[in-house]
Amino acid sequence: MRAAVFQGPGKISGRDVPDPDVDDPGDAIVGVDVVTVCGTEPHIRKGEVPEVSPGRVLGHEAVGTVVETGRDVRPVRPGDRVLISRVSACGVVGGTQAECVRVPFADLSVHPLPNVVDSVEAVLPADICPTAHEVGVLNGGARPGDTVVVVGGGPVGLAAACLSSPGRIIAVDLAESFETCARMVRPGGRVAGIGLHGKPASLHLDDRFALERMEEAYDVFGRAADTGAVEVALRTGSPDAR
Repeated sequence: MRAAVFQGPGKISGRDVPDPDVDDPGDAIVGVDVVTVCGTEPHIRKGEVPEVSPGRVLGHEAVGTVVETGRDVRPVRPGDRVLISRVSACGVVGGTQAECVRVPFADLSVHPLPNVVDSVEAVLPADICPTAHEVGVLNGGARPGDTVVVVGGGPVGLAAACLSSPGRIIAVDLAESFETCARMVRPGGRVAGIGLHGKPASLHLDDRFALERMEEAYDVFGRAADTGAVEVALRTGSPDAR
């Protein structure tokens, strides 16, 4: 099968890799329909995440169709359309930027999806929405009716603001430092940070690529200030198909 493989700093390429097999009774094999590029992965490409060694298949958020399950998997069966959680229940990140992926601890790591939900929209709850809830609602302490400032209008920041049901949202381009963010907060307010500070970018949400164009997708996502891409979606088959 084809997959996005980290080849060392500055190098991610589409490669042929072995198809995954069921190694444990709790595994599920999922054929990937749609996968996104997370903000973590451009840092991996730059060599800034030493825990990721060359040869790793990248990706940890996807929507797909169950191909095979181990004998202990109960909630899903072959043919079910599922959301793949960003982290499996054992804490091991998967490699979803591929045509197929083995998902360990599938009972708690894949979640059935209704057919009426578009795959590109469904991939958002794999990572963006839970991260936004953790950072904005839990860590940030945002409550319904609050005034929320989003510094850096990317997908996680905007989702974090919306999930808290605020009375007012103020979006600000990226600040130069965390101290700048702290000065925006009133006494008694809270700051929750994730990601990196850098140059501002005007962003949009509709870049779709076939899986075979994964290197182009990484380039577009990595140059958001120039391309305007806040998120990209890669899929097997036609990038415009459901």
